Formats: sequence, structure tokens, C-alpha cells
Amino acid sequence: MKHEQLIRDEFSKQAKDFSNQQLTLNKEEYLQWILNRLQLHPDMNVLDVAAGTGILSRAIAPHVKQVTSMDLSEDMIREGQRQNEAKGVTNIQFCQGNVEQMPFDPQSFHLVVSRFAFHHFLRPDVVLQQMKTVCQAGSFVCVVDMISPDDDELYENYNHFERLRDPSHTFALKQSRLRAMFEQAGFEGIVAETVTVNVNVTSWLELTKTDAATGTDIRDRLIEDIDASKPSTGMFPFWDGNELMFKQTWIKIVGVKPE
Repeated sequence: MKHEQLIRDEFSKQAKDFSNQQLTLNKEEYLQWILNRLQLHPDMNVLDVAAGTGILSRAIAPHVKQVTSMDLSEDMIREGQRQNEAKGVTNIQFCQGNVEQMPFDPQSFHLVVSRFAFHHFLRPDVVLQQMKTVCQAGSFVCVVDMISPDDDELYENYNHFERLRDPSHTFALKQSRLRAMFEQAGFEGIVAETVTVNVNVTSWLELTKTDAATGTDIRDRLIEDIDASKPSTGMFPFWDGNELMFKQTWIKIVGVKPE
């Protein structure tokens, strides 16, 4: 319950700016990258797990019959409903609740997706199993999230800085760990793709309303890391003109629920 409240508190601050099209996570090219391989069709009922304001839901909605967008944060849901109304989207239904205990019958959906949420879960394996349960046999489950470096020290440091910026962050998984979770959950035909994106540090900090002192500490460490002989933050920072940036690796991993 403490972590649930932490998520509500953090995303209450982020809700209004979460769908900003200038943010890297909302760029059209990356949304299209997610949609590839999903084999969307007009008869589909889709579940978007920890959907936030429904950014991915709205990208999927024109191609399917119905999208159910489930999220814990009432503020994110209200902002998502506002945006759906403004854009005239009528086939998205929001549902508030904890994704570890989904209120859906088994095999309710033709596709189950989750975008940039697993790094907020205390028990991502439990959520993945829930996603599998409510997905129809022979259908896809897709998880998109940031991943951490494979090196153990960089893994710890990367997640440390993410938690400083957003206390509701638990850990971004390593690619090997996420794939192992899909295998252990019994998925077949597992396919993983990664893409490296450049993230603006100022925008990244502004989204989460990170306090000035913490933001300064993070920026200082990233700047130090640029000139270091050996990377230490796990964020691989660099300058783009006068803008401080860092590199983030995203994964899209898709598995099929066995027949």
C-alpha cells in the first residue's frame, strides 16, 4: 500500500505533462516501433496495462475494436479521459486498479500490452503472469520498457539515479532478466527488439517535478561522468550543443500465450 500511494503521488505531479509530444517517450516514430509486430486487426479487444494517460491506447485504438486502459492513478486516468474526449476517441475504456489483481476473466483479450510501466512494479513477474492469464491462447503479450546495463555496477547506479528522480521507480530490468521472466511464464515465440534513444535531461527532470537540489546533484554527476575515463552512472551522458543528454535503451519484448 505504501508503494501504491507513492505511485499515486508521483503520477499526480506528472499527469498533465505526461502526454507532451516533445518528450522522447511520446514521439510518433517510437509509438510506431511499438505497434510493429502486434498484428492489430478491427475485431481485437486490447488491454493496456498501467496505461497512464493512454498514450499507447490512443495509438492502438484506430486499428482495433476496443481498448481497455488500466491504471492505478486516478489523476492519470482523468487526464487520459480528457484527452480522449478532446480527440474524439470513443473506443477506449479506462479502468482504475492494481495490475497485480486484474478484475478481468481469463482469456478476455486478444492482445495485452504494457508500456514504460514495469520499472514501477514491485513484482513484475506477478504482473506478467496476470497479463498472460487475461490474454487469449495463441495471442500476444507485449512489454515495452527501459532496460538497465548488463554490468552489475552500472545496473545499480542507473537505477539509483532513476529513483532519485522518481521515487516510485523500482528497477529497470536487464534484458536477460526480462526475457527470463517471459520464458518462466511459459510464453512461446519470444521476440525482443531494442532501440537506443537520446533523452534530454532537463525535460526528463521537469516531467517528474524533481526538486532543484536533487536535480542539480543528478546533473553534476552526469557531467562528471562525461569526462570520466570509465562510465560510472550507467546513463552514458553526453552534450548535444548546450543540452545535457543521456542514452536510454528501450526494449519491446513479445511472447505468445500457448494454445
